[in-house]
Amino acid sequence: MAQSRIQLAKVQMEEYKALEDFEQIASPAQWSIHLVLKPKIKNWSTKNKNYQILSKRVELDMPPKFIEKVDFSFKVDESIISQDEAQATYNEMRQITKEFRTQAMKLYVQSAARENEILSNEITGIVERFPQENDDGFDAEPGFAAFKQYHELRQKRMKLETEQSMHFLFEQQVEGDTNNPEEEIIAPTVIRSLGEDFLLQQ
Repeated sequence: MAQSRIQLAKVQMEEYKALEDFEQIASPAQWSIHLVLKPKIKNWSTKNKNYQILSKRVELDMPPKFIEKVDFSFKVDESIISQDEAQATYNEMRQITKEFRTQAMKLYVQSAARENEILSNEITGIVERFPQENDDGFDAEPGFAAFKQYHELRQKRMKLETEQSMHFLFEQQVEGDTNNPEEEIIAPTVIRSLGEDFLLQQ
């Protein structure tokens, strides 16, 4: 993990230097597009990280807390219902809860994937149309090459940040498996009282 932090810090420095180089030689049109892209890429970085983490949560069976805390359960009166029937009811509760969590997580991931896809396509389109030829007397080719270098380093940095987040998620899973083993609802064995009237008859 320490090596990953060092690598991220190195890429951040390289990205900053590449941005400075691009700023020095960018044409006005190129710099304007960079300013338009900057908030979009920042937003995409967040959306993409969320999507990647959600996908990993599905893989690790670790739904976020607002889904995990949903628990459909109620108390069965075991003084009336037999133990086997009560246990069957508890098992069905668990199954309903599990199915809800699965469907909720599926919808959540689908929504995150769609947000990520729309932003990604928009950014790709802008980058593909980035000025590469001379405009208004400016030589755009060096600026395009500098932007490409900066953009690639920016993507590399965001990828490393996402990988770090997923590493933390894996650590949470290991800790959770150790500290919070899943509990199963077991219907207690009920000893029915025969009542005082029966005892008086003895």
